[in-house]
Amino acid sequence: MMKISNKKCYDRREIITILSALGALGATGSLLGGCVTASPSKGVIRASGEVLLNGKLVTAKQLSSGDGLNVTNDSTLSTGSDGSAVFVVGKDAFLLRKNSKVVLNPAKVNNLISGLLLSSGAILSVFAKGNRWLRTPTALCGIKGTGVYLEFDSERTYICTCYGTTSIEAKADPANAETVTTHHHDEPRFIYNADNRMEPAPMLNHVDPELIMLEKLVGRVPPWES
Repeated sequence: MMKISNKKCYDRREIITILSALGALGATGSLLGGCVTASPSKGVIRASGEVLLNGKLVTAKQLSSGDGLNVTNDSTLSTGSDGSAVFVVGKDAFLLRKNSKVVLNPAKVNNLISGLLLSSGAILSVFAKGNRWLRTPTALCGIKGTGVYLEFDSERTYICTCYGTTSIEAKADPANAETVTTHHHDEPRFIYNADNRMEPAPMLNHVDPELIMLEKLVGRVPPWES
């Protein structure tokens, strides 16, 4: 399982590959460095390496058809050691890193989500207005229209509220809770699995161009860009 440390777990080549591939969104089914990018701003926008949607491998043929690959609000997505995926559900957009698994939790209306469970790996997310619950096996985060980066491994949960307000608590100790409001990655946190301890953390493993890219997919810009 991915180990989080104070060093970056995701190298710059991975981030550059993601951003380069998404720079070709205007070209249907553009192939860049093994990445397949679909044209519609919905469902799976880009896949690289091993990506599973509801247990089935996402293929280049599915994305290069130009019709996109729908992601419903109760979907499960996972990636292998060489995998990553960008996908959109409603007005929420996501970047799932390698060695990751996320389960979406449906809302009661339309194809919207009420939140997600990240059981391994890492995900960068931008959300439209409205309440969402983000969970790992050991942490619970309540958000409202924010940008959030979340990682989980056997040691701890890491959460960076890139902008907006997040209520964070340790699942096993709800009294161990904190609400943070940030403008630009101001208050990242570690929550340790063994003792539920919460402490300040550095900004890790995500960059502003990724947030700008995700917000662009849903017709927005981060608050520090507006």
